[in-house]
Amino acid sequence: MKAPSKTTALVASVSRLVHTERYTDRQNLTTLFNRYVDKTDVFSWNSVIADLARSGDSAEALRAFSSMRKLSLYPTRSSFPCAIKACSSLLDIFSGKQTHQQAFVFGYQSDIFVSSALIVMYSTCGQLKDARQVFDEIPNRNIVSWTSMIRGYDLNGNALDAVSLFKDLLVEENDNGVRRDYYDDAAMLLDSMSMVSVISACSRVSAKGLTESVHSFVIKRGFDRGVSVGNTLLDAYAKGGERGVAVARKIFDQIVDKDRVSYNSIMSVYAQNGMSNEAFDVFRILVNDKVVTFNSITLSTVLLAASHSGALRIGKCIHDQVIRMGLEDDVIVGTSIIDMYCKCGRVETARKA
Repeated sequence: MKAPSKTTALVASVSRLVHTERYTDRQNLTTLFNRYVDKTDVFSWNSVIADLARSGDSAEALRAFSSMRKLSLYPTRSSFPCAIKACSSLLDIFSGKQTHQQAFVFGYQSDIFVSSALIVMYSTCGQLKDARQVFDEIPNRNIVSWTSMIRGYDLNGNALDAVSLFKDLLVEENDNGVRRDYYDDAAMLLDSMSMVSVISACSRVSAKGLTESVHSFVIKRGFDRGVSVGNTLLDAYAKGGERGVAVARKIFDQIVDKDRVSYNSIMSVYAQNGMSNEAFDVFRILVNDKVVTFNSITLSTVLLAASHSGALRIGKCIHDQVIRMGLEDDVIVGTSIIDMYCKCGRVETARKA
C-alpha cells in the first residue's frame, strides 16, 4: 500500500476538480480517479471523502465512501470518521448504522476517533441509547469521547444526564487522568467545548447553586476568559435576578475576544431584567467597536430594552436602522418593532410598522 505522502499532490488536484466541475456536468468521482489518481489507493479515497465532508458535501462524501467499498478496498481507521460525519449532517441514521457495522467488521469500532464520530452521529439523530452504548464500549476514553457524549445529552435536552456524566468525567480525571491525544492547545479547546455543554445543561437543571459550582470550576481551570464558555455563562445567568446580572457583567468584562454573541447576550441580560439604560450603554460600545458588528438580533434586543423603558426616541432610531439594513421583513425584528411602539403608547404607528 502506498504511503499517503506520495499521493498528496494528486489528491489536491482531485479535490479541486470535485469542487469546480462536479456540479456543472455531474462528473463521476470514479472518472476523476481514472483520470488523475490511482483509484486503488485507499489514502486518495480517504482524502477526497474528508475534503467533501469538511466542505459540507455530505451526500457526495457518502457516495465516495460507497464507491471505494465497491472496489473492495480495505478501509483504514481514517476512512470512517468523515463518512460517519456525513451521515450526521444528513441525519441519515440508516447509512450511519451501515457504516457502524462496517467499522465493526474491520475492527475499528473501538478506535477512539471512529467511536467518537459514532457518538456524535447517534446523538444528532436522537438515538441516545445507541450513542451511550458506543461510549460505554470504548476501552480507553479520551476527552473527545467524553465531550461527544456530554454534548449529545445536552443536544437532546437530557440536562441531568449531561451533568451526571460530567461528574463522572471529573472522577475519572482525578483517579486515572483522561487521555488527551492532542497538543495542549487542542486539548484545551476540547475541554472548553465540554464546558459549554455542561454550563448549558446546568442552566436547565433546577438545582440550587449548580451553575455557580460549575462556574467556579471553569475559573479554576482558566476557561472563564474564552469567548464560547463566557457567552454560555452569560446565558446561564440571564434570569438570575440582580445578583445574576452583576455576575454576568463581570463575565462579559473578562472575555478577552468578545464577539457579537457576547454583546448580544449581555444586552439581553440587561433587557430581560429591566435595566434598559445599561443595555443602551453596551450597544453604544458595540457601535464604536471597530471589529465586531451588530445584526438583527442586536437590534431586536435594543428594541426590547426600549419597550421596557418606554424609550420611544431610541426605539425610532433603531427602527430607522432596521430600514437602512433592509431588515423590515425579519419576523423577530418586525415583532420587536410592533411591541416597542405598542408599549410606548403608539398603537397606530405599530399598525403601520
